[in-house]
Amino acid sequence: MQAKINVIRFGLLCAIWLVALIQIVAGDYAMPLSNAGVIMFVIFGLLTLPKMRRDSLVILALLGFVAWLLLDHMPTSDEWFEAGRKVLIFAGLLPTMTLVRATAETMPSVHKTQQALAALPPEASSGGLQMAGHVFGGIINTGAFAMLSAALPPNSDERRRKMAAEAALRGMVSSCVWSPFFVAFAIGQTFVPVDQSWIAIALGLVTAILFALITVPLFSKQFSLVQLRVSLACLQPVSMRLFTVLVAVIATALFFNLTALSTVVIVMPCLVAIQFVRHHANIPLIVKNTHQAMMNIGDDIVIITVAMIVGFFATQTNVLQMLVASVYVGVIPGWFALIATPSMMMLASVVGVHPVITSTALLAIFSRGGADVQPALLMQSHLIGWGAGTMASVASLSVITCASLYNVTSRNLVLGSNLPTAFCYAVGGGAILALVNMVL
Repeated sequence: MQAKINVIRFGLLCAIWLVALIQIVAGDYAMPLSNAGVIMFVIFGLLTLPKMRRDSLVILALLGFVAWLLLDHMPTSDEWFEAGRKVLIFAGLLPTMTLVRATAETMPSVHKTQQALAALPPEASSGGLQMAGHVFGGIINTGAFAMLSAALPPNSDERRRKMAAEAALRGMVSSCVWSPFFVAFAIGQTFVPVDQSWIAIALGLVTAILFALITVPLFSKQFSLVQLRVSLACLQPVSMRLFTVLVAVIATALFFNLTALSTVVIVMPCLVAIQFVRHHANIPLIVKNTHQAMMNIGDDIVIITVAMIVGFFATQTNVLQMLVASVYVGVIPGWFALIATPSMMMLASVVGVHPVITSTALLAIFSRGGADVQPALLMQSHLIGWGAGTMASVASLSVITCASLYNVTSRNLVLGSNLPTAFCYAVGGGAILALVNMVL
């Protein structure tokens, strides 16, 4: 019976993915089909619910509580369908990224980078893994851990495995500040203007460089420019391909005036199709790995879409603003919003509250004139908070995946050097953005 349900879930997810693609291209002309996609997603969610992890159910319960606080009335069926159509694309993002990840794992250039990382001397491996995690993470997110862990020598002791896991995690989560391939970026774009979110990407490049300049020497023994050059050389086989992907996504988004989320869902399958033509022998393996991965992302799809439905209704009501007004009257100072957003997201993550919950609430409060802050800076503070929170939570999918692949415990991975790093990243990043906002 369960096998049949899994087949139905997979079929529904593929259909929803296709509807999301059509909705991007056809817009309102595809509304009847989009409504059918919403119904299919509800069925998918109901079939996924019994299989969800306990921590995922807790997150859903918290989202339900947030929704109860936000809603000033029970939405009508039309309002539910409108919300469903708005967030349907999120159900297409994760399958897209699983396809990209499965394709990347078969690319010869990626294998060359893995071999180069494996050959790094121990004193240079931390910096190399962090930078590789940053580059790969910016495109394939948690898929970076599978690639980097494969480059770790099999006879590595626990200390080196923990060091490698911490470095890979730092690199991956810090790429969130500039990458349009993270769910965090898509969430932020629902609260700030599209053009401001692209400005946030430029700011994110500066943030990422500053983070690397501080943390790579800090965690690399006997750090030197020679080690840095050796580490960067490992990324040479994939650098041009990654650059091509970013240019294709950003250029398409700007030319067609699309959001980052819509662009990723449209462009990445096209780039994968090119790989299919170039390396058609890999198609069966890519399809197999994509199918396996799609069977395991139900929790994340349900949580993200529910969170965005809550976020949609948050922008339609003034409940949060009224709650804030009961404590503080007037426009919230920009410096407070920019420091509070990443700091609260990070601290809440430490006790198991997923960043999607805190970011939805905080962005609803501070965006659209709620705080005296530049939208691009608010977007960047949200992305910093997402990365810091992901780094510091034992319940984070990134931490769980990384710990499993490197054979270390999630607790040791979080409670080591990355916890104070995440705190300083959140507070320091927010403080710098606050200073920039004051100048502007």
